[in-house]
Amino acid sequence: MQHDKIQTFGNFHLTNSLKEDKLKIEDNSLGIKATIQIILDEIHSVLEKIDEKAYGEFISSILAAKNVFVTGQGRSGMVSRTFAMRLTHIGLNAYCVGDATTPNIDRGDLLVACSSSGSTHITRYIAGLAKKAQAAVVAVTSHKNSPLAGQADIIVELPVQEVSTNHKDSGSIQFRSTLFEQACLVYLDGVILSLVNKLNSSEKDMQKRHSNLE
Repeated sequence: MQHDKIQTFGNFHLTNSLKEDKLKIEDNSLGIKATIQIILDEIHSVLEKIDEKAYGEFISSILAAKNVFVTGQGRSGMVSRTFAMRLTHIGLNAYCVGDATTPNIDRGDLLVACSSSGSTHITRYIAGLAKKAQAAVVAVTSHKNSPLAGQADIIVELPVQEVSTNHKDSGSIQFRSTLFEQACLVYLDGVILSLVNKLNSSEKDMQKRHSNLE
């Protein structure tokens, strides 16, 4: 059975019933293009609900920080590292917690902690150390009432629990925190692009800061 053409990015429509769509996903009969579109639809559903005020506060905190530290566990940690890399490319001081060359955190610095649950023990412990050192903390999480959010000065909520698409009654069709990690990557890339514009960073300057030992 063939699908009609996808109508819009943010509102993916299939001619078959929702029940039939679910069956196709479960038995792996959907093609890769349609499968990817479902993922994009889920990411869009999350990011269209983000808070612009928190975004503005996040941008301001980065620009005001002497150094930016990032942390997260598993795939969230990988996403945080890509953020630190781009911060370095635009000329800011950014470090990944746990690296051998990462300096001490202090007053005037910023920790960006990524955790879908907001309950990951190691991430919460690191946030506690940052607060003890009088650094500011930004929590990027899908749970605004989580323990990590309670430690944060700024909360960036990515509400993956509220995802609403035509492909599942509620929540994501993807495994565990996959949708959070995807939305987090796109959100933080959006923050980078905003910073590029605010700092008037040129591609030439960014290229000069890109690693050449590769």
